[in-house]
Amino acid sequence: MRKYLKGILVALLIIIGLTGLMAGLEEYAKSGIRVSVKDEALDLLDGDHDGEEITYEVPSGRFLAVYGDGDDTEWNPVGDWVQIADYKSGNIDETVDLHLEGIIKIPSLGIEEPIWKENSSVAMRYGVIRMRYSAGLEEEGNCVIVGHRNTVTSTIFYNLTDIRVNDKAVIRTPGGRSHEYRVSGTYYCSPYELQEYVGTSDVNAKQITLVTCAREYGNCWRFIVVLVPL
Repeated sequence: MRKYLKGILVALLIIIGLTGLMAGLEEYAKSGIRVSVKDEALDLLDGDHDGEEITYEVPSGRFLAVYGDGDDTEWNPVGDWVQIADYKSGNIDETVDLHLEGIIKIPSLGIEEPIWKENSSVAMRYGVIRMRYSAGLEEEGNCVIVGHRNTVTSTIFYNLTDIRVNDKAVIRTPGGRSHEYRVSGTYYCSPYELQEYVGTSDVNAKQITLVTCAREYGNCWRFIVVLVPL
């Protein structure tokens, strides 16, 4: 009987280990797709667009969801792998148009991400978003930029918490314009304090506020970086 129970335990441990391995490999496979699409988007800004809005078509399937998307993050070990294979073979036609407003680059952290106009979970898979109620990238006021912190696959704002005061950041917009900023402050805040940092009513000068998650401090906590022009 003891040998029988031991065999069952070993089998269960093997199943759990294989399941975890599949989950990890799947996330890296999905992340590879998202990064590939993001890199293509980064190249768009260097072209000659003659002042026209830059539109880019991206895959929108639920299987590409990242942790934090909400209900889209349920793991389907068979269906997700099938859809990844379909995407790789060019058989996935679920797409949506995103509009590229610019690029944010933080040299000290190796961060370079597209800034999308759309405030959607799909847009946040392929870069960061400018909150729709906030100032534009080249306007006076508080421009709020939000991105996921994908620490498992080291993507998007995954290492933003390593930034330091006076680190530099560059915002590039269509037409080749670059705007340089420095970090004036970093903060961890609870959901009850978030409005103090992302509100626009008291900010008259140009400012960029970066927002990402800080779950290590509690559910819905955020890490905030304030950038001011050089």
